[in-house]
Amino acid sequence: MAEVLNFEHNGITVNATESPEAMGGLGDNVIGLVGTAPKADPLIPRNAPFRINSFTTHALLDPTGSEEGTLYHAVYQILKVVKVPVYVVIVEAGATPADTVNAVIGGVDPTTGRKLGLAALGSVPEDLTIIGAPGFTGTKAVASEFASFGKRIKARVVLDGKDASVADQVLYSQELGAADLGFDRCLVVHNLPAVYSKAAKKNVFLSPSSLAIAALAKVKQWESPGNQVTYAEDVSRVVEYNILDTSTEGDLLNRYGVSYYARTVLGGFSLLGNRSITGKFISYVGLEDAISRKLVKAGQKAMAKNLTKSFMDQEVKRINDWLQTLVADETIPGGSVYLHPELNSVEKYKNGTWYVVIDYGRYAPNEHMVYQLNARDEIIEQFLEDVL
Repeated sequence: MAEVLNFEHNGITVNATESPEAMGGLGDNVIGLVGTAPKADPLIPRNAPFRINSFTTHALLDPTGSEEGTLYHAVYQILKVVKVPVYVVIVEAGATPADTVNAVIGGVDPTTGRKLGLAALGSVPEDLTIIGAPGFTGTKAVASEFASFGKRIKARVVLDGKDASVADQVLYSQELGAADLGFDRCLVVHNLPAVYSKAAKKNVFLSPSSLAIAALAKVKQWESPGNQVTYAEDVSRVVEYNILDTSTEGDLLNRYGVSYYARTVLGGFSLLGNRSITGKFISYVGLEDAISRKLVKAGQKAMAKNLTKSFMDQEVKRINDWLQTLVADETIPGGSVYLHPELNSVEKYKNGTWYVVIDYGRYAPNEHMVYQLNARDEIIEQFLEDVL
């Protein structure tokens, strides 16, 4: 007889499918720094990211113990506070300070195409959440380069303020601050903290951003680094601070988006400031970046799938389920996911484009507590009734 064309199989077929992968947590901080380390171990590449995650690998920045360069103390202060990966890009000091600054900014070698300085951080295999270059970011030119790079890779930037008076620092803050240029993710720090140096056998002043980077890395990306006690033993410029006074120098700095170190009732010197140079809470920036990075990674696996109803419903449910885990662990106060009712059109769909809306709330840092003290005669009347 002829072949039965509609015959498939006289038996059993078992097809197994997997449910969508869980999206997982938002991840931890990873730091990227650019700076100098003239006595670094020759095996550490220059102008290329080198991962440091312990005091053992940190020691390679200066095996001689002379503590030279900007990276040695910056990384040491981070590791004292929190154990996170720190990628360093070592640049060679130039003949002049301006040459060194150019090396920090880096770029692309026109001959080899190799990325240098700041640009080399783009090849880090992990997602950087914080970047900086302690000792080099106290000018608008360098700050702009780091702000732009931070915006591109979705990392917060810790910048040195000018070594200047409070009044001059406020003026400098007004030179910065354009959100569309990436400054909404920049934490600017005012005064230089002093820490002990074994090589110098005394306290030495570090650049303002050094201890602030450690403070930012210690907290979750969606939390503020403010009000943390640091290892600073002194500061280059004492800033007047009073938690009850709105007219102090410290309050003025914070009003213009500048953080600073000052003595508080917590003991020692704390980092005071919750906002970026534009006035946006730095914790808001961290949360947005963390959510964005997770969506990008999760979305990559779904690319090129047919936009069927089941697929679209599945993706919305997957993101919404993940969002509810962020609600449960108090990363966000609430959120929901749905398809955009207006933007999702026939023309957009035919072009392979669809819009998923993610509504979410944000926890604000406790920046201003208001205690209302009310002296009430009714309480005295009740007291007298009990006594008489």
